[in-house]
Amino acid sequence: MASPRRITLVPIAAGLHLRWPRYNAAVLTEVLRRGAPQALALEPLTPGFERDPSWRDHDEILLPWVAVPWARRAGVPVYGVHEPSPHPNAPSELERYLAGYPAARAALDEARAQEEPLADLLAAALTLPRLLEEVVPLLASLRSSLLAGFGDGPATDWSEERAAEAARRVLEIDAEHVMALVSLDRFVSLREALSAAGAPLALAAEPPPDDAARERALLDLAWRGEGAEAGALVAELRRLGHAEARYHAAGLLLANAHPVEALEELEQALRLEFAEPWYLPGSLLSRLGQLRDLLGRRTEALRAYRGVLALEWAPRAALEAAREGIERPFGADEASA
Repeated sequence: MASPRRITLVPIAAGLHLRWPRYNAAVLTEVLRRGAPQALALEPLTPGFERDPSWRDHDEILLPWVAVPWARRAGVPVYGVHEPSPHPNAPSELERYLAGYPAARAALDEARAQEEPLADLLAAALTLPRLLEEVVPLLASLRSSLLAGFGDGPATDWSEERAAEAARRVLEIDAEHVMALVSLDRFVSLREALSAAGAPLALAAEPPPDDAARERALLDLAWRGEGAEAGALVAELRRLGHAEARYHAAGLLLANAHPVEALEELEQALRLEFAEPWYLPGSLLSRLGQLRDLLGRRTEALRAYRGVLALEWAPRAALEAAREGIERPFGADEASA
């Protein structure tokens, strides 16, 4: 079996992409399109992940939202390469254990202190180049401190051993060019494991800004529901007009005590295509049920909630909302919470 002739590493950072207008879902889509890989290696997902639909609830939201749908449309195979932790609670248990050993605890605290500037940096609206040039070196320094003080074990969550296994899986992919999407907290370890194996590595390049990225930034702002004048944002979402925009417009209208207008937005969204992004069908139907409940349309609300449960997959939050809605009508107190 041939090894990849080129492996392009792409860092991903879970929900932080909702706060980074210049490295959001649309930007990653363009990174993939321009990269034109023959295969995708998804570091956060285990081999065979696609057999269980619950993978779509992964914290790395850009995998179900962007990477896998893009690959399916492009006919590009995807491979989960993640090696799970043998003991996920070990890092926190180690910290409690070291409470009785001040010298060792001091070494851990010294390493952890490097996380403070990292947290401040991640709070900024980062770009892909800044992530690679500013965040990754801080992560590399933190990794070095932990390995120097404690070796590869509970303090690092066995990062090096697990990265070596993930690297082996990447190198087994029979494709000329593989793009590897890697969770930020494991990026350095996987990069070093691949480098030690002699892999031909490259780093993803930032595409130029485009209209899709700007539209995604607007949708993400509406999703967060913060830092913007709601009326103007709703007007912009209505201008976009597609189902996801109308879903977010409904959320803003409900948050600002306009349930009738919010329901109108969702009723219009129902007439549009709303199969993607991944979270939208379940989220839209559960919110539709809640709005119908608020306006005294209980029979129709139950129909919407049951529609969520009938889907092949829906986000956990949407399923919980639907089940709760079937048990008892959604109320005004919950809408304002």
